[in-house]
Amino acid sequence: MNNRFLVQGLVAVLWLLGADLALAQDRGPAGQGKLYVGGAIGRGSYDADFERTKVVIQTTGATSFSGSATATDTMWKGYVGYRVSPSFSLEAAYSNFGRVGFSAAIAAPVAGTLQRNYRTDGFGASGVLWLPFNTSWSGLMKAGVVRTETKASASDPGPGLAGLSAESSRKLNTQWGIGVEYRLTPAASARIEYENVRKVGDESKFGTADVNLWTIGANYRF
Repeated sequence: MNNRFLVQGLVAVLWLLGADLALAQDRGPAGQGKLYVGGAIGRGSYDADFERTKVVIQTTGATSFSGSATATDTMWKGYVGYRVSPSFSLEAAYSNFGRVGFSAAIAAPVAGTLQRNYRTDGFGASGVLWLPFNTSWSGLMKAGVVRTETKASASDPGPGLAGLSAESSRKLNTQWGIGVEYRLTPAASARIEYENVRKVGDESKFGTADVNLWTIGANYRF
């Protein structure tokens, strides 16, 4: 991930921490503050037809091949939030969207095998609307943007064919999500979420895909 994005993420965290400390005098008991931090882990998928990938494979000189996508890695995220009101909060997050791979068995003009992997991560910001069911359960709906970086690995299909060099793409993507949160204690909560990030990658280079992500996690409110 580019160091510039790491710095931007740290600045956002420090800003939220500073804002929360400035309001410390207004806090009630533990768990009633406005700042919270959390993390989540889960599984997901890349919704893509890989048509652009197939076109790229042809640039190696392959004229006949068959291919398929491989499973994605575990996905995870860390986030910090600020409760603007009981029904609305702002969240900043770093998300690692794992990996998806595409394997191709080349039959002509020579036999060969090509494997290309794609990894995506990014920093994002979202607004979260809270929908309390009772004192313990709340629903949530969120929408925002995430600055993603997608990397496509280099690949060598073997003698008689041209190799593919590594490529990367940075892009501002929209995202949305829904979920439920259960309050374990006044300060600690558990959360289940579904999130969707639209069209990561680059159609002119190696293609785009929608990322679908299911996570389970926890957060702590200060």
